[in-house]
Amino acid sequence: KRLALHLYEYLHDQGVRFFIEPTSASGEADLVAAQQTPEPLIADAKVFNPEKGKSVSYLARGFKQLHTYCVDFNESVGYLVIYKTCPEELKFALDDERLGTPFVMLNNKTIFFVVIDIYPHPQPASKRGTVTAIELSEEDLVSAVKHVDA
Repeated sequence: KRLALHLYEYLHDQGVRFFIEPTSASGEADLVAAQQTPEPLIADAKVFNPEKGKSVSYLARGFKQLHTYCVDFNESVGYLVIYKTCPEELKFALDDERLGTPFVMLNNKTIFFVVIDIYPHPQPASKRGTVTAIELSEEDLVSAVKHVDA
């Protein structure tokens, strides 16, 4: 919640008008923008930290949740904001990697993934050694949606 509050403050400072946790048929998205555009912003924030049980399956449930909010609000695009609070990297193994920002398209909904690294690395980059990455595949994400909806 504290990380989401920082996101809200930043967006507010940028002039974005939005609703915090508006209710839909499926629950409450973290943020829905009230922009006067054909496609307002729908975003949900999650923390990535495998040691605290917030790894691949947790992010996959977040993907399903955000996909459902896009359906509820009849929007074609959503943003899963991921706060990385651990030394491990998050590697996206996705079928379509045309853009610099990872995304998955499912049932005419496009979910973009924005990773914000807030881990306080104790060493400079030149002394950190080998990077450990945890892979999040498109199958992990899509199966979370299909498993519950089936």
